[in-house]
Amino acid sequence: MPILPQPYNLLLEVFYSGLQWELITKAEVVKWADDIIITTEEIPNYFFIELSMSKSITETKVLIKDNINVSNAPIIGNVLLGLIYHKLSSDNIELQKACDIMDRIALNDIMAGGEAGLLYQFSDELQEAFRPEHYDYLRIEILEFLSTYKDFTLDNYYMWPSINEQIETLIFNITQQRIEENETFRQAQNHINFIHLFTIKMALYMLIFGAEIVILSKPDLRYKFNKDLYAISLILFAIAMCYPIVWVIYRALAKLFRI
Repeated sequence: MPILPQPYNLLLEVFYSGLQWELITKAEVVKWADDIIITTEEIPNYFFIELSMSKSITETKVLIKDNINVSNAPIIGNVLLGLIYHKLSSDNIELQKACDIMDRIALNDIMAGGEAGLLYQFSDELQEAFRPEHYDYLRIEILEFLSTYKDFTLDNYYMWPSINEQIETLIFNITQQRIEENETFRQAQNHINFIHLFTIKMALYMLIFGAEIVILSKPDLRYKFNKDLYAISLILFAIAMCYPIVWVIYRALAKLFRI
């Protein structure tokens, strides 16, 4: 049964995942427990003493697991991303390891859905990178993404809920901005497509109109140029006349076979 109140539960859940994925070291957990013991005026909870004296990572993980409620809340994933940022920016973790952990965060569903897709994308891009400059570019790209979560540290766990609210608001605003930009681009693209389509239609109408004029003018077919022009005009006019029938047949078949 869990015996520790918030905000310790969130911190310990981060410790547990971090230890599993080798993002957090046993020494960091032991130091935290030691600090709690030193700063507690009364007799500290025996859990902190056990944690401080744990002899292996496995023992540390078991102690933590027995004293937390596993929530898998998105804030856990956000904190872990913040820790990855600090370790990656200070070269205390390799890029491959960082991508592996981000993959696990997304896979374990402890991250907001929209951003989780980016974590998979970074891992895919890393697998496709072949030259050193590709790795450098990807590292910069990942750090830029992770900088959103840089306010999370192991020392300010009591502020995590408020930091997370600010980040969620920021991400929401960025998402809305992207949606608005995409909608503006879509409208602009639709306008361009309309102009292109209109231009193509006018060109076709002019060709058909020209073909009709050639046919009605009855050019002298003794000359090769006139003969070729007349033949092309007949073909264009025939296509124009057959198009409505072909379109009706196509729509009927599409409806029949649900194309």
